Amino acid sequence: MMIPQTIPPELQGVLVATPDTLSGSIRFRNTRVPLKALLDTLHAGEGVEEFLEGWPDVSRDDALVVLRWIHDYAVQGMSGVEQAS
Repeated sequence: MMIPQTIPPELQGVLVATPDTLSGSIRFRNTRVPLKALLDTLHAGEGVEEFLEGWPDVSRDDALVVLRWIHDYAVQGMSGVEQAS
């Protein structure tokens, strides 16, 4: 599965990356909250609620839009992959 190198069109209303903010890291639009913060929170076994508590500038809707896109992208990438026996 190929990882996108740019923000997908479906997420351009939610995410942004500009060279002058957070060294160009992808972040939630109108915030200084990097996308990586959401992913790190989930990777640590915490949920969206914990992320939103720690980063109140991000709306629940924006976080869920990103997670839905990631889910759909992963599922699409897995289609046609055979399960190992």
